[in-house]
Amino acid sequence: MALQIGDCILLVDDLAARRTAQALGLTVIGTVGLLLQAHRRDLITQLKPELDALVRVGFRISSAIYRSALEQVDEAD
Repeated sequence: MALQIGDCILLVDDLAARRTAQALGLTVIGTVGLLLQAHRRDLITQLKPELDALVRVGFRISSAIYRSALEQVDEAD
């Protein structure tokens, strides 16, 4: 569908799916990247509570990505 639509950003977290989409020339962003953009645009004031809420409901995120995201917005401990 994204190939048919054309100029769009695909929201994908699964690594294999991301690699496939990128190989097809699609622009991808993950949930954490989307939250980072929302923070940069002042749509959310803090990133950590949003990431923690995702983790509580079973969203899997590596500790390295979690830490990196918080460092990017100066919320790292």
